[in-house]
Amino acid sequence: MGKRRSTPASASAVSRLRDIKRKLRDRDWIGISIELAVVTLGILLAFQIDQWGQNRRQSREERQFLERMWRETSEAAQENEWVMTLHARFRRELIEGANALGDAAALARLASTPNVGCRAAVFPGLGFNNTSFQELSSSGRLNAISDPGLRAELRDVVSAQADAEAQRDNSFLLGLDSHRALEPYYVLGLDRNDNRTCRMDWPRLARDSRARNALMRASRLHTLMWTRRAYTRDMLALAHNRIACTLEKPDCRPTVQRIFRVRPRYDVIPPEALDDVERSAEMYNGS
Repeated sequence: MGKRRSTPASASAVSRLRDIKRKLRDRDWIGISIELAVVTLGILLAFQIDQWGQNRRQSREERQFLERMWRETSEAAQENEWVMTLHARFRRELIEGANALGDAAALARLASTPNVGCRAAVFPGLGFNNTSFQELSSSGRLNAISDPGLRAELRDVVSAQADAEAQRDNSFLLGLDSHRALEPYYVLGLDRNDNRTCRMDWPRLARDSRARNALMRASRLHTLMWTRRAYTRDMLALAHNRIACTLEKPDCRPTVQRIFRVRPRYDVIPPEALDDVERSAEMYNGS
């Protein structure tokens, strides 16, 4: 076997150690101090270069992460607002029906309108933002964000979404009783394109006390769901705006309009949010 060749760096280190040993023998304290200073400065410089490179990598990874979150919070907000409009629309239909129970003309008009009251037990889930933020939170990737305020806001998003999903599961189970009470009054059919149609037999329903109570229970469940989705909407708006401002995106705003200033009570819709319920219902143009 041949002798191992020494690299220039290792040869330099050996040479410097020999110089230090020689100066120790000669008690050349000034030379020793200079050598130690050079070695120390070299170590510090190497550490700083390594730290600078690591900071650059972290900064690049953080920006890539924020770019992804900027897109995802925007998509999640749109999906969340769409579901808000559904709950607001269903709630309004049920309340309209409950208010018309003593008015035969109003009941006949509602009975001729497609879908009014047919979706009392419909509690849509969210396909997109029920997964992305949960994944990010559980994987620890939120620690890649250097801004503690933004980390806190994204965790608030995760918490609000989890809370809304828990209420959705609960509302779905409670809504089964309402569905059973109302189902006998659904008039189902198919249109000329074989699409399913539904109308509610409101005049006959008005004579059933159990069905009337089911209307109010279903309305309250949609009220609860709208409230939770509305709070999630606020948390998404705050987080998205902070990300947009950090990345200097064109949708950065100096202030974010919120529906709730604090986490709302969930037994009623606060008076200041009633107009938002109506506006979110009007946003929905589907049937």
